[in-house]
Amino acid sequence: MPDPTFESFVAEVSALLTETAADKNYSAGGPDGDNLLYRAVEEMVGGHAHAAGEIVYKARRYLARGDIEDVSKIAAWAFLIWRHHRLAERAP
Repeated sequence: MPDPTFESFVAEVSALLTETAADKNYSAGGPDGDNLLYRAVEEMVGGHAHAAGEIVYKARRYLARGDIEDVSKIAAWAFLIWRHHRLAERAP
């Protein structure tokens, strides 16, 4: 088990965003690359509703099961919302 530091937490979330996304063919560019799945879902639902729903679902599941990986997944989804929101703010 890694030391419970902010750096190890960020590394765990980064691994989810990099390795899991690549394994599932969502993104080949890592956390800062284009996430094709996120962009497609965002366009279909007109915003971040799917990602917000994932956060709520993972939080409820964490409370029921106590699986710490769900906390990392919450952070990963929160980052994706934050990133795509900020990118939209910069768009012309």
